[in-house]
Amino acid sequence: MSWNPITTANIRIQPAEAALLANISGSSTVCQEILTTVVGEFVEAIQQGGNQFATDGTVPDVVRPHVITRTRWLWLCEFPEMKRFQTAERSKLNDDAVAFRDRIASGSPKIAPPTNPSAISSAPIVTMPSTGCPKLKRFRWCEENGI
Repeated sequence: MSWNPITTANIRIQPAEAALLANISGSSTVCQEILTTVVGEFVEAIQQGGNQFATDGTVPDVVRPHVITRTRWLWLCEFPEMKRFQTAERSKLNDDAVAFRDRIASGSPKIAPPTNPSAISSAPIVTMPSTGCPKLKRFRWCEENGI
């Protein structure tokens, strides 16, 4: 499986939506910001799932349609003028993308590593659980006097 970059050109929208967005000042900048955020969400989920990840803005092909779907939905929700394009079908696709992201974060499915994996830090992502009550040492004045 290959890891490829996603740009705003990959976010496909209908001609009527494109015409309306063209009249909204700064809409393309907002799309880029949302895309960057969504790519970050999925890369973080890949990392949380224990998989190797890349920090160069690429995502695996299996994640690509979900990133595009979620970005499109958030972009349409950003502007009140776009409310009529927020269909139930698109909402369901967004919900499916979020559910897929959450499954990746839980470690299933496993994601193939990128060709340029990021160095994983030495700090563990998950801390060890407590194994019981700690044994407290008691200070006894008569035994410890003078120390």
